[in-house]
Amino acid sequence: MKTFPFLIVTCLIACSTFSLNAQKAELLSVLPQTKEEFIASEKNLLATIDWLENTPINEETELRKANNALFVAWVTNSPTVTIEISAKVLDFTKKNQELLVLFMAGWTRYSLLNNYSKDAVQGSIAGIRCAIKSYNLGGYKKDKEMQKLIDLDVNGGLEKWVADKLSGK
Repeated sequence: MKTFPFLIVTCLIACSTFSLNAQKAELLSVLPQTKEEFIASEKNLLATIDWLENTPINEETELRKANNALFVAWVTNSPTVTIEISAKVLDFTKKNQELLVLFMAGWTRYSLLNNYSKDAVQGSIAGIRCAIKSYNLGGYKKDKEMQKLIDLDVNGGLEKWVADKLSGK
């Protein structure tokens, strides 16, 4: 009877390993060339964005570099997604430049999940929240600008702050 629990544990370990491999297999692996390929790759791009957001900056650094590069190439060449990068809301990237890619990733995810939205306020909020989530995982330089955004978000003031910044107030 001792072999039964052993078999269950072995099966659980094997299934979790297959699950982890399947998750990495879902990441974007090649840059699409046609509009149809871009649209077909959106699910993989979303998985890549989730991976970038949820993987600490100081872990799997080579895979991060590759995913960052592929993500930036995808969003730069996409015929369907347009994002706006405004310096007015990006002070938090001065000390931690890596957060710019996270900002772009959050905005891109927002656009994809909202019928290719180009809403600058909502896209910027999504980008900042993606950067905040990654920042909170650790590995970044401490930054008072980022802490200010975290506090605004926690206290419900992030949307007004972004709207004011983008409108020049």
